[in-house]
Order: sequence, then structure tokens, then C-alpha cells
Amino acid sequence: MSIVKILVPVSGGANDAVALATAFAAAKPFAAHVAAVFIHPDPREAVPYGELGLSPEVVQNLIDCARDVSAQALKAARASFVAQATEADARIVAAPVKNDSVTCSLTERTARLSSQLEEEAKLADLVVFPPLELPESSEMQDAFIRILTSAKRPVLLSPKSVPASIGRHIAVGWDGGFAASHALTAALPFLLKAEAVELLSVGDEPDTGQTGEAVRYLSLHAIAATHRNARLEGRGIPQALLAAAAEGNCDLLVIGGYGHSRTRETIFGGVTNYIVSHAELPVLMVH
Repeated sequence: MSIVKILVPVSGGANDAVALATAFAAAKPFAAHVAAVFIHPDPREAVPYGELGLSPEVVQNLIDCARDVSAQALKAARASFVAQATEADARIVAAPVKNDSVTCSLTERTARLSSQLEEEAKLADLVVFPPLELPESSEMQDAFIRILTSAKRPVLLSPKSVPASIGRHIAVGWDGGFAASHALTAALPFLLKAEAVELLSVGDEPDTGQTGEAVRYLSLHAIAATHRNARLEGRGIPQALLAAAAEGNCDLLVIGGYGHSRTRETIFGGVTNYIVSHAELPVLMVH
């Protein structure tokens, strides 16, 4: 099992650097290709067509301004891309190529972010997102939800600062359910490369035996996993889970997507909402 192509959207914003650094760190163990994509909004969408009385000159000025803003954002995104590729010692190529070291490319498209990113993700093994700072980055949140629930691709959420490493010591949020099982199996490429893997349960409920089954399943893949139970001690599940991962010096947390609805209220509710907005380490999430 391996990862050969990692998709990462860039926008020209301050979070590009950490998202790209996270993608390159994730790509390194696999010598994978990092495919950065800048998606221009259609400049015609900047025109408030519902408003009456706009002259052709005003309409054209609005379109031109939108194009200028997008061009400046692309310039900033390209600068971040080159800087992070240089930092990661990744070779910049015109298109994805398999090599014995990390390669990368930057493409640009004109479309709606969520729909185009979903299209791009069809043939990607992993999609890396920048930190999702609620409620500011609503467009990126929408794209995250669509990739997670519709495209059903594994998503790697970047922390707020550049991670020193990804996947050396992995914690898997474990409750024995289908979401956790799906996340565990989807994370196998990372688990196989890890130096340490632990199943991390939260709460005071007695174990049903599924944890032992999971440990034995991983042993079939030659992964020697351990299990640790984090007590709530007056905290909520997400707080206890993140605290336990930090206490274990984990550099990657794997969790299942919570809820079955595709709506923002369900995906960004409860445990998922807190982890998405508070994680200090990379989070691999699968729905």
C-alpha cells in the first residue's frame, strides 16, 4: 500500500505555506507527487446581476477588478509553492510523475472551488486542506465537506503551524464503530510506515473485544499496535482525544468522520467541529 498523489488547494492566502508544508511532509515517506491546484473564481460572478441600472462600463470594471485580485492571489500562491517545494527539496515538474523522491506541480483552473476540487480529487489518494478556522473560511469548509462526504477521499487537515513530521507516531481514535474502522483501514499506508501506532479510546465504557480484534487485524499487516484509554475526567470526548494524542507525542491523529448527513450542521457538529477547529497536530479524517 502506498500514496502516490496528494492534492492540495492553494488560494494565495496566509495558510498556503502550512498546507503545502503539510502536504510535502505527508508525501516524503512515499516519494509521492504533490499536486497543488489554484482555482480561480469566475470573474463574472463578481457582478451583482440582481442589481438594476449597472452600465456596461461598471460591469466591465467589476470583472476587471475580480481578475486583478485573482491574478495577485495566484502570484502569492505560486511564491508559496516555490518556497515550500524548495524547503522540501521537491522537484517541480509540469505534470504528475512517479520518481524516487517527492515531485510537485501547480495547475490553475477557473471554476467553483468545491465542484472543481471534487473533480480533481477523483484521482488523488489524499487531499490536504489548510487549517479550517471557523467561521471565516466558509468556501474552503464547503469544499472540505464535499471532498469528505461526496468524493469520499481521505482528508488531511493541516495544523495551524508547520508540523515537524507526520506519521512517525500515530494515534487512531477508536470506538469500535464503522467510522473508526473505515478510518483505520484507509490510514494503512501511513500506519505501515509509522514507528509507533496506538488505538486511542476515550471514556469509561468497558471494552467489547473489538479493540483486541483491531490489534490482531493490524498485526496481520505487520503493524504492532498498542491500545490506550483516555479518561474523560470532566472533559468532552474531543478535548480528551486531542489531549491524549498530545500527551503521547503523536504527530498524526486518525479519526472517522462523524454523522451520516452531508449537511454542514452534522459534519461540523460535536466531535468533528471541535477537532477541526482546535487540533494542534495533523488530522487524517475519513467519512
